[in-house]
Amino acid sequence: MPLNQLTPLPKFRTDMVTRRLCATVHLDHAFARQVLAQLAEDGLQAVGLPFGINVVALVRHARLAAQRRGRRDNALAGLVALQVLCVLMVLWALSAGSAPVAVAAGFIAVAALPGGWTVVLLAEREARQLALELGRGHQPASDLAPPVEPELEKSLEQLKRANFVPYHSSEDHARPFVGSGWLIQKGVWTPIDVSRPAKDAHGNTRRIIPFDASDLHHYLAVQMPGIVGLDALKARNRLYAHGLIVAHLGPDVLPVPTRRPLVTVPKQMVQSGAVRSGARTETYLCLRMAGEGGSVVVTMHIRAHLMGSRLDWEVAAYILPPLDARFDVVDHLPAGPGQLWWQTARHTTAGFRHTFFGAPGRLRRERSRQNAWNRQLAKIRKEITKGRIVFDYGAHSSLREDVGDWDRMGFHEERDAAQYFQRLQQGVLIATERFLEAHNVDTSDFESAQNQIINTQTYNIQGPVLGPSQWGNNNQQQNQNQNQSGNPGNPPNKPLP
Repeated sequence: MPLNQLTPLPKFRTDMVTRRLCATVHLDHAFARQVLAQLAEDGLQAVGLPFGINVVALVRHARLAAQRRGRRDNALAGLVALQVLCVLMVLWALSAGSAPVAVAAGFIAVAALPGGWTVVLLAEREARQLALELGRGHQPASDLAPPVEPELEKSLEQLKRANFVPYHSSEDHARPFVGSGWLIQKGVWTPIDVSRPAKDAHGNTRRIIPFDASDLHHYLAVQMPGIVGLDALKARNRLYAHGLIVAHLGPDVLPVPTRRPLVTVPKQMVQSGAVRSGARTETYLCLRMAGEGGSVVVTMHIRAHLMGSRLDWEVAAYILPPLDARFDVVDHLPAGPGQLWWQTARHTTAGFRHTFFGAPGRLRRERSRQNAWNRQLAKIRKEITKGRIVFDYGAHSSLREDVGDWDRMGFHEERDAAQYFQRLQQGVLIATERFLEAHNVDTSDFESAQNQIINTQTYNIQGPVLGPSQWGNNNQQQNQNQNQSGNPGNPPNKPLP
């Protein structure tokens, strides 16, 4: 049967993850604050790459949700103050024998409660309506919230083109590829001899065209999507650096020592990091593929080592699992207007006392938090300016990494991840062979090395690699795998500026 006659089946939206995160910031204030803290507030540390997320849309909605909550709490705090004032006036009027004044003040004090309930109801209704539109509507998420500052949006857009990622020293051992998720395999492939020249059809020896690791990285970045047949494959060379080294990389990376490092650096630096290693500063080719709907993101980081006559690949494979269950809350919102109003009214009533009387305290704690953060920033910037400390500019994690849950990896996610990794692995080998042939290198022993790599390479899709590891035979790493949930070494939302 021709394909155009087959019954179309439903598909996940390509922006499903972004829309769920945007919907959740309107219903979960803690998550909205986490988004703004990582992506929008002033700071010094690098931002982990949020793979598969439209961060501009997410920050717009987080800012909108925070502003709505701020207006609500300011209104409630005003009503609480009015209620306290009226109660004091009632006491004064009773002691002065002015009954009409006492009655009027008492009436206003009582009326403040339904007034506050209405304020909360309208704010909750607006939040739920927007979350419902994000979950089931079709308008782009970025169009459903007003823009934020142009400078902020420009910096967020640059994350899509990032070619420089500094990682915090605390992640040096377990997760230097910060933002990529859970490690499931790493190792070094069998070396290949690239010193022997190939022969032409007449048996004459050809001259090897000189090349370096940067040339090989660039070739794979361009050719891989076509070789593996995955149009959605993203390939980019990135320079990964230890956070304490950032200050020594110059103004091309850190133009202002008291600001965050740049996310895009000159390509010559990236090329240099591929040819030779610096002080914990190396370039990797990052191959990224998102599963259906973006629920799972698979990443393969590879680095070519060209030492003398031998070429080998260092490989590290990672998975970003599906979102945590709390981001399914939008699925439980009723679609009918009457039902939505009823659910909102029940929610408002259930927590009204805490919401109403807790407004002044929430505003005070938020101001205290922001003031403490600003003081900490100012102190560290002063220390940096005076040269008293070498600051670690590296990122601890990424937002997408923080919201994943390995326990939600289902059959389809595991199948897709395994398929992507196998195709990426085969594509790297095919591209490498083509590159060597184009440079007149004899690849007669490449087939046996290729078979050995394919036969010995395995990916533990059932559980992330969390335990200690030892190098085994065939240059393959043997890992003690632990099937446990949660992000290994979950970092705090905001450990340092």
